[in-house]
Amino acid sequence: MIFDRIEWDEHNLDHATRRLTAAEIEQAIWNADRMIPHREHADRGLFRSVTDGGKSVLVIVEILHNGVRPITGWEAW
Repeated sequence: MIFDRIEWDEHNLDHATRRLTAAEIEQAIWNADRMIPHREHADRGLFRSVTDGGKSVLVIVEILHNGVRPITGWEAW
């Protein structure tokens, strides 16, 4: 799935980067071939992807018009 932008501000940057860097989150989103709908929140999606360095990660995002807003992410096992 292709989005035009990834939206960051001080609120989601602080929360989303607790376990991954902003660069890793962005790489995972851009490298993903699809987004999985969130089970409980219709306005959210899940990316199961890899960073440019090969780290397997999961990233949850809020879906915006033509973009996404990272909420959280972590390394996958």
